[in-house]
Amino acid sequence: MTRPTVFSQIIKLIPRTEFAALVARHNGDARVRSLDCWTWFGALLFGQMTGHDSIRAIERVFAHQDGEAERLGFGPVRRSTLADANRTRPVEILEELYAYCLTRATAVAPRKNGFRFHGQVFALDSTTIELCLSLSPWAVFRRAKGAVKLHTAIDTAGNLPQFAVITDGKHHDLRTARENIHFEAGATVVLDRAYIDYAWLSDLNQGGVWFVTRMKSNCQFDILECQKHNRTQGLRADQTIRLKSLKGSEYQGKLRRVSYRDPDTGKWLVFLTNRFDLAAKTICDLYKSRWKVELFFKAMKQNIRIKKFLGTSCSSVKAQILVALIAYLLVHILKYSMKSDISMPDAMAAVGTLLLLKEPLSRLMGRLQRVTRHCCGSQMMLNL
Repeated sequence: MTRPTVFSQIIKLIPRTEFAALVARHNGDARVRSLDCWTWFGALLFGQMTGHDSIRAIERVFAHQDGEAERLGFGPVRRSTLADANRTRPVEILEELYAYCLTRATAVAPRKNGFRFHGQVFALDSTTIELCLSLSPWAVFRRAKGAVKLHTAIDTAGNLPQFAVITDGKHHDLRTARENIHFEAGATVVLDRAYIDYAWLSDLNQGGVWFVTRMKSNCQFDILECQKHNRTQGLRADQTIRLKSLKGSEYQGKLRRVSYRDPDTGKWLVFLTNRFDLAAKTICDLYKSRWKVELFFKAMKQNIRIKKFLGTSCSSVKAQILVALIAYLLVHILKYSMKSDISMPDAMAAVGTLLLLKEPLSRLMGRLQRVTRHCCGSQMMLNL
């Protein structure tokens, strides 16, 4: 009996029936003769996880898998057909597949958000992915530079990107949030000053969504009430305020202003929130949790291959980014299902390197965990 490769074990996390239903819903295989959507997705996923950043390399590797590709249901991969598929296949298939993988990952991810209160905490932000403007003139960013933006919010409990909105580089973060992003009532959203629009914040408040953000330096307000605060924790003010500027009048209701001086860096930070039920220090810690989305973007650019694209069209770029995020979620599913405590960068690097190894994933993840603990233990002994 032939043992399956690591790649075949990973891609089997996506049922063929589920994928076929998505393809049928969007007529993905209509008038397709040689490269169906399953093979197209498999080629992109394989290239993403192994780091093969050219269509020629993916074609070559798929041609020398000793029947493994056939057993997984993949057809032959040719450069011309794969390039055409990147340009013409419905990206909506990958968007819905991303949502399916997110649901699977959320089901096995940790539920504790790191705070004493219940409810989900999301860190909202965007990152810019550079493109060559001469090859992708649709992705205008600056006069001589092209780019797209990936907008997402990280669930701080499981470190999972809750959505993937991809726009051109000039699309403002606030405009994207207002038009494309929705949060359920009871969620807490942590965001930076780029998202401050008092009308939108008022909409969030009316919809039962909590938010924590930085206050703008030119914000005008009246102080309605001052609360006691612990100055030994770095707190300098805890106030109930009402905005009084013309723009501020678009926010319906009161807000809470928390002033904080970081004891380590000496930096002075002023936060704005609609949460009055939490301690002032918890508000500061909530904003501090926003670094998780920054770490996600850093890990994505270091460990997920989105620096060189297989095509220059809008559909091709979006498809590659979505497949990269799907790969990230699949490794998360493995990590959480096997209760492994290795870091995501280590897991992504190891899986990508050993993708054609014929070994059970449980044994592979177990080895990685033991190696990680041994290295950490050795580092601790050196520090001592």
